[in-house]
Amino acid sequence: MRKLILPIALVSASFAFALDVEFHGDVNFDYGSYFDSSFSPTNAANQDIDLSAKAKLDENVSVTVFANTHSTYVDSSDGLTKASETRRHYYAHSTAINDGGKYTEFNFDGVELRWDVAHSISLVFGDLMYTAGAFNYYYWRDPARYAVIVREQYMRGAGIEVGNEKYGSGKVYMGASENNEHSMALFGSYSYPLLNHVDQHLVLTPSVDWLFGKEISRSYTYTFGLEVDYTRSYEKLNYGVYAVWGVHPYKGKGVHSFLLEPTFNYDFFNLSANFFYAITDEDYAAADQILTEDQLMFAIEPSFNLHKKFALGVGYEYHDRDTNVDKDSYHYLGLNAYLYPTLKTELVFWAGYNFSKQIDTDFAMGVSAKASF
Repeated sequence: MRKLILPIALVSASFAFALDVEFHGDVNFDYGSYFDSSFSPTNAANQDIDLSAKAKLDENVSVTVFANTHSTYVDSSDGLTKASETRRHYYAHSTAINDGGKYTEFNFDGVELRWDVAHSISLVFGDLMYTAGAFNYYYWRDPARYAVIVREQYMRGAGIEVGNEKYGSGKVYMGASENNEHSMALFGSYSYPLLNHVDQHLVLTPSVDWLFGKEISRSYTYTFGLEVDYTRSYEKLNYGVYAVWGVHPYKGKGVHSFLLEPTFNYDFFNLSANFFYAITDEDYAAADQILTEDQLMFAIEPSFNLHKKFALGVGYEYHDRDTNVDKDSYHYLGLNAYLYPTLKTELVFWAGYNFSKQIDTDFAMGVSAKASF
């Protein structure tokens, strides 16, 4: 108990003498029902809540404390406990509604000290998080589980962040990896705007991640990749392309991952697509080599803005977990209703059907909600 009193006292004292205190949060929670061939449901619910309190000690120095709570779920296929997420397809990877894993406590999730030493230079120390190559595809938006270049990683260390509107922004972090007590982590990225106009943007972001030590608790020592983000806007017409390439080694050979996500909007009509493919070593299972669930994935969704707070979309998806394995792919057709009650808030009512003879849970439906403040 004495070990807890001192950190709490120090944080409380810092916040008490702060010039200003800000509170922020990201709240995600959902519910789903998965029906088998006899129309018997498996019900599930999850939540993932991140909170932070930022105390400004003066105009240039701040301390931020993070807290998190998330439910746990059991993978119905192998019984392994994993992180929170309700799956909208065929696996009920989620916490049973009456399960104790749904009601979990808030935990300390890190602390950060930031010093803005100049207008475009900041020094940071504490618990630092980084990721690169995140998906816009809505089922894979969690960078802790899905990424093209590197999944969400944590370290206790120090870093420098630089940047401005004209020349872009970048960061370099180095410290002790949270994977284990025997590895160090180094990460660097820089986003450079080749085009930076009011109606046209083109940003290139190379990233590199390197872990070294006698135990790194993952199958690859480094990752490297490039993100390309292009957008063009007119009065009623808007379109863009987000593309990512990433590479990391696996047993002496490079695993190359590619993502292409074009978007299109004209007046009330929207169209988005997602294509992902990873080139793997055929001598080993794809699941051990990639940073996603599928080696090949394609999704497309046309949607219509029927009101400023309501949109309706129909999505088609194709998933192949391993292109060298037969009968592990499936097609999915779903309906999504999007509600936007206010800024930074979204409700999604979804229902879909899985077309596969190997999977018993054909139909699924549920609600997902998220809010930021």
